[in-house]
Amino acid sequence: MIRSILLLTLTLGLTAQQAAADWRLDSEASTLGFSSVKNGSIVEPHLFKSVSGGVAASGEAHLDIDLASVDTMIPIRDQRMRDILFKVAEFPSARFETTVPLAEIDAMDGGESRDISLKGNLSLHGQQVDTMASVRVSKTGSGDVIVTTTRPIVVSAASFGLVSGLSQLQEIAGLESITPMVPVSFTLVFKNEDE
Repeated sequence: MIRSILLLTLTLGLTAQQAAADWRLDSEASTLGFSSVKNGSIVEPHLFKSVSGGVAASGEAHLDIDLASVDTMIPIRDQRMRDILFKVAEFPSARFETTVPLAEIDAMDGGESRDISLKGNLSLHGQQVDTMASVRVSKTGSGDVIVTTTRPIVVSAASFGLVSGLSQLQEIAGLESITPMVPVSFTLVFKNEDE
């Protein structure tokens, strides 16, 4: 009887520790990209090379984007986006904060996936905007958690005071237009800090 009680206590303790573990974003395995549309129909994919983030034991999660790491495959355009659009000297990063249902994720088996909606807040260029993200959460056999957008998050340049910078880029590049609504997608890989 005593052995059974000790075993149960140990099992519950381990489960509580696992549930309380922090999760760290694997930056090397994660990607975050966005697309721009110029002259009404020319779509170009871009990405940010440096992202970081994590999920606390409370379920509070954050994703930080190093705006200086923008990669459009054209160095001069990267520089213009850093200096004119994002103004990285003043606003070096963007951050998305949300709360994730950790108990639901902890209960998932390896190979299982679930679609969830995350209500969060996006901070960019000195502005904060409530933002929804529709994502698929998948747990791997090794216990990693992969979070992938199931539909792009559409970011409005106007909501973040980026219209002026966008207009300057359009003028410099001699374009008829740059669409001010930008779809953002990501695949994020999180690892348990206790593993």
